[in-house]
Amino acid sequence: MAATAGSRLVKIGHWLKHFLVYGSGVILMNVVPFALIPIYTHAVAPHEYGVLELLNRSQELLLLLVSLGLRSTLLTFYQMEKGSPERQRKLYSTALLFLTGSSLLMLLGAAFFARAGSDLLFGSPTYTQAVLLILAATYFESLFQTAALYLQSELKSSLYVTVFASRAVFSVLVNVVLVSWMGWGLYGILWATVIQTVISTLLLLVYIFSKTGFAFDLALTKDMMRFGLPLVPGAFAMFALNNGDRYFLNIYTTPADVGIYGLGYRLGMITMSLVLMPFGKIWSATMVDISREADGPVRLGRIATYLLAACAFSTLGVSLFTPFVLRLLTTPAYWSAYMVVPIIGAAYIFYSWTVIIDASFYITKKTGYKSLILGLSCLVILPLYAILIQRYGTMGAAWATLGGFAAFAGISAYFGQRVYRIHYEVKRIGMVVAVAAALYLGASLVPPTDWITSIAVRTLACLAYPAILWVFFATRGEKESLLQLLGSLKRRLGMEPAPPPAAAEWPEAAISPVPRNDNEAGR
Repeated sequence: MAATAGSRLVKIGHWLKHFLVYGSGVILMNVVPFALIPIYTHAVAPHEYGVLELLNRSQELLLLLVSLGLRSTLLTFYQMEKGSPERQRKLYSTALLFLTGSSLLMLLGAAFFARAGSDLLFGSPTYTQAVLLILAATYFESLFQTAALYLQSELKSSLYVTVFASRAVFSVLVNVVLVSWMGWGLYGILWATVIQTVISTLLLLVYIFSKTGFAFDLALTKDMMRFGLPLVPGAFAMFALNNGDRYFLNIYTTPADVGIYGLGYRLGMITMSLVLMPFGKIWSATMVDISREADGPVRLGRIATYLLAACAFSTLGVSLFTPFVLRLLTTPAYWSAYMVVPIIGAAYIFYSWTVIIDASFYITKKTGYKSLILGLSCLVILPLYAILIQRYGTMGAAWATLGGFAAFAGISAYFGQRVYRIHYEVKRIGMVVAVAAALYLGASLVPPTDWITSIAVRTLACLAYPAILWVFFATRGEKESLLQLLGSLKRRLGMEPAPPPAAAEWPEAAISPVPRNDNEAGR
């Protein structure tokens, strides 16, 4: 029993190590491009920022089309081939070679309709060249994202972070030259995107193929397509959930509104970058193993609680300090973007829950449910977009996003529990989110115009959140596990000597990541 508990502690430490590496890297990757916000907002007016926002969202749509569901397929197939490193290498080599040809054909075809695309998005052919540049960037970005999955599958967290951080720094440098120094404005941003994407993709492909070799397996390609293609309709529905608001805003409001909302949305989803992205790099490579353990459903439910608490904390901090960030980094034309940030942040807390719920479908290989769930969610959010955006503009878009993501989480949970039941701590999850909401509302009573008082109050609110969770919601086992992990981290950093060998085994309650009974879970 103690051996099992000890192995769990080792696994938690392993998770923590990769999470910290991914997390620090993701923070760096987002802090560095954060420097682009003042560059962009001072170089282009809100209406041009709106054009850029629509082009970027359209690139995401194209990436879904050309990837053919390969990203989720690769991560799942890689885990299933753990006993065959040769087949794992062939898996990535086959996928990259296939994507190199298939995406090129699709995007070359799309290039013939670049003028029509500009007419459709912007009502004129003025931005035809901009559409062509996005198509070029999309081709190389599809290859880069697929190649980067190899590093994620291998849990090469340090290398993964190095690659993306280097790419982010290079992107900033190119933007400084083309946008700030040469004054190319919108087209400087687009050319910078193309240049950094091409160079980073070619360098990464050289490395990946040096590890995998060049091998193409037609039968394996067919297997991946059979698994991945059913995910594509769901991916398009997910795109509508995440990005449909920008297109409805383009219809009912102005490009300037799209630009301001796009900036606020980007800030509101920082939770994705700070918490969900580093978590996802580990989660996709380990969820199957956890589910196979005897107490897998309980552990998955406990992980959901931790994830949502972290997302709520991140959203609280971002929402409270965004008004000051906008005043420091942007022009007055963009300051109103802060109003949508807490609403978008709340929406992504619901989205974070679906990341855990999705394990039910991937573990059981019942991915067909995903398309049904996303289709039903679209039936909720698209009418919300149409009704609320037409009446309330950008705020309507934010509330529609929150309503749609809440529906998405609820529908996902309903079907997920039918195929693989996870023991979610619904009461604890509700409490940790409610604490964050209460602290935000209380701290927001002090207007941001009173900088000193407001920053002090908002800082106290952020510090109070983990303190409240520790005192009122953490179980004894969780507290002792965290203290053990912190002690281990200190010893690794040389901050304290290693303890003498213990004469007795650790009690499971002190180190188990799951509660031993329902009473402990409720404490």
